[in-house]
Amino acid sequence: MGVSCSQKKEPEVNKLSFYPNDDAPLALLMREMFKDMEDMRNAIENGDEIRSYLKKHGELLHAKPTNPEVKTTTFELMGNAYLESLKILEESPQALLKDNYRLVVQTCLACHQQYCPGPIKRINLLNKEAA
Repeated sequence: MGVSCSQKKEPEVNKLSFYPNDDAPLALLMREMFKDMEDMRNAIENGDEIRSYLKKHGELLHAKPTNPEVKTTTFELMGNAYLESLKILEESPQALLKDNYRLVVQTCLACHQQYCPGPIKRINLLNKEAA
């Protein structure tokens, strides 16, 4: 009697990560925030209402980073500036959505120039389609 396909085991493969900090809660949240920003951009471009992400993104102030030394007063100030720009965006009239979206992206870039510059190239992609 032959062995069925369901009895064969797949060889274990080492999982390689595209993200060097994939286990840190802050890194995980930042990747979700990027996806949320893409969703916001698409909603704005389609003339749809944008969802609120303030509560979810507010966790950036509390999420554990890869390197605890990142959580400085400057990080907190920049995080709060991001959240304020996000609040402005979410409360924007339709005519100001694109400009205020760009403001949110700029606050992301400003922080990442100080901390963790790796994602800057990817963050810049958020601006390209929100013209």
